[in-house]
Amino acid sequence: MLVPTHHGSMASVEEVKRRHEARLMKTPGVVGVGIGRSGGKTVIRVYVARDSPKVRKAVPEALDDVPVEIVVSGPFKAL
Repeated sequence: MLVPTHHGSMASVEEVKRRHEARLMKTPGVVGVGIGRSGGKTVIRVYVARDSPKVRKAVPEALDDVPVEIVVSGPFKAL
């Protein structure tokens, strides 16, 4: 899926995720970032260890016009 950027060009959701992932991962409580579907739209999913007002305030509702969905996943563990 392509989304308009503020420069008038089109960016893929993958590019938007890639641009913002490192910053999101530095947010305390964020354990992962991915792409998914919600309500018929492509969204960037931000996985958090636990829900809190602090995390919700730190994670934007959208990134470059792509909606962001917070998913409470608990901590991720490597297998």
